[in-house]
Amino acid sequence: MKKLLSILILSLITANNAYSLSEEKLIKLTSKAYTPGAAGLIYDYCAHEDAFLEMLYSKSCKCAIKAGKAKNLAAVSLIVDQCGL
Repeated sequence: MKKLLSILILSLITANNAYSLSEEKLIKLTSKAYTPGAAGLIYDYCAHEDAFLEMLYSKSCKCAIKAGKAKNLAAVSLIVDQCGL
């Protein structure tokens, strides 16, 4: 049982674009952004993510999601500068 579970987990981790974000999930993720600029950042940096859990997203995608939580453009630009995007 352990061997089967480890093979399943390994195959999910090493899978390529079959597990990338669908358009529906990407739109749902961008809809949480408060500003249009942050929504564009999320769409650009998270479109090609192949992680199946949000905690496994790349650093740039996580930064874009963090910028999406900012309520104004000044805060978005400050977060983007801190992350180096």
